[in-house]
Amino acid sequence: MNETRTGGCQCGAITYQFEGPVPAAYTCHCGECKKQSASAFSMSIPMQYESLKVEGKAASFVSKAFSGKAKHNYFCGNCGTRLWHSGSNPPDAITLKVGTLDDPSAIAPLGHLWVSKKQPGIELDPASDQHLTQPDDLTAWRASLGKQQ
Repeated sequence: MNETRTGGCQCGAITYQFEGPVPAAYTCHCGECKKQSASAFSMSIPMQYESLKVEGKAASFVSKAFSGKAKHNYFCGNCGTRLWHSGSNPPDAITLKVGTLDDPSAIAPLGHLWVSKKQPGIELDPASDQHLTQPDDLTAWRASLGKQQ
């Protein structure tokens, strides 16, 4: 039986839902993610945009990822909540921001990127997959999280 997960922005102008288990989460400790989350890191789950049933229209802007590729940043134009990122517009493969889920309480990150930029005082689970920067094939790394090697 598939469970329905819901989420959205702070003001409620954009909501979403998706079916099934939550993909493995990871955090990024890079400077850009700290800025976009206004926190010590950003936690995301990778998924296909087509998996989301979205109500409302997200605004977007383009920034340059550390890889040098374009990153499309989707957010609520009313309250500014960052919702997801994608390498394309319209979005296809996205990284959904865990903090936008209505109930993210059971989600723990299985991996960490840019640990070299980690905020002092943040303790990481030693069993998690950690990278000082990021793997060469980020897509494959995301897909491998939580799977037996």
